[in-house]
Amino acid sequence: MLKTIRDMLIGVIVAGAAAAAVSYASVGIAPLSGGTFATIDQTWALGVAGGQNFSYQYGLTAVGTNQATSLQLPAGVFLLEVDTAGSGGATGIALPTCLAGTQVVVNDNTAYTVDVYPSIVNNPITAAQDTINNSTSTTITTYAAKTFSCAKNGVWSAK
Repeated sequence: MLKTIRDMLIGVIVAGAAAAAVSYASVGIAPLSGGTFATIDQTWALGVAGGQNFSYQYGLTAVGTNQATSLQLPAGVFLLEVDTAGSGGATGIALPTCLAGTQVVVNDNTAYTVDVYPSIVNNPITAAQDTINNSTSTTITTYAAKTFSCAKNGVWSAK
């Protein structure tokens, strides 16, 4: 009888250790894109709650030489990577509209400095142009990243 209890305890410990390893090593499967209905994977949802799963987009190309001709970055994406910059100084991107509570990280994975502008259109809440560190633009040096935080509508803080 003691041998049976011992074997059961060992089984529980081994199974628990394996389950713990899987829950920490895996961040699950993201929901289907395009708004397709599906059940959300619990491990993925826990990864979102724990700060492991963020929305991301890479393969972006910086274009234009001013705010009006720059690449408008999509809203609702936390981590963005610029992998290509245009020739002849065409290296511009525009942040999404600055709405309080928004944060965006932009990686410059190019051999060029990327010019970063506020959103191309005026902020619908402030009815004015957004700013970045009380200015009209900032830059991200080659192979570097910046975090943009919006604590107040229309005012990006870049670090």
